[in-house]
Amino acid sequence: MKSVPPVHKVTGYGTGNVYIIETEDELVLVDTGVPQDYMLLVDRIKSLGRSPVEVGHILLTHYHVDHAGSAAAFKRLSHAKVYAHADDVPYIQGDDSITSIYKKGVIGRLASLVPVVGAALTRVPPVQVDVPCADGDIIPVLGGLRVIHCPGHTPGSAAYFWEEKGLLFTGDAIINTYHFLTLPTIGFSVDFGQAARSICGLMDAVEDEGIWMLACGHGPMVDDYPKEKLLRLRGRMMRQGRV
Repeated sequence: MKSVPPVHKVTGYGTGNVYIIETEDELVLVDTGVPQDYMLLVDRIKSLGRSPVEVGHILLTHYHVDHAGSAAAFKRLSHAKVYAHADDVPYIQGDDSITSIYKKGVIGRLASLVPVVGAALTRVPPVQVDVPCADGDIIPVLGGLRVIHCPGHTPGSAAYFWEEKGLLFTGDAIINTYHFLTLPTIGFSVDFGQAARSICGLMDAVEDEGIWMLACGHGPMVDDYPKEKLLRLRGRMMRQGRV
């Protein structure tokens, strides 16, 4: 589990990354893993000499269970304030439902073979979102985190840019599962074409910023030439005619 103080990455049982950010007075979580990750995260927080009741803010990149699954448990414990893009709020709160699995790609087709099991495994324990966000909003946490809407993987997928540290949390808008920046998995994306276009939009939004590290939803953090790798990814999308 790589740590870049004050950011600590934990990879959950569902392979989704959770980022624990320390401040003097509280903790901030970017995503929360699956429900089974709750105790894993509690143990990691305690290993830092902190308490899980210090979690004051939870930023969700999207509604999928491997990212929002433990948010309800942490909110019950610490009364943390939950943030998410408005377009995913109905699914996070349980006000509406949408599938997480699509009959596209090898993984999506396999997962679709047993829809009842798939639905059970991807169910997200509902949690109240305190702050529905929009593109361009500045969340008043950690000196300011900018919301960048990246629809396609889910309707309300969002990245968060921590300008003070040059750190971009991409959620599943961009993943690094195979140590290679790429699109999210097609079988778990509501609109794969839109996901590709969102990568270009995300890069456009931060192109003039200093980016020193990427914190993706899956895979290792990227601290070697992160901006250059983002530019190459955008170039691939353009050459492939995805935008």
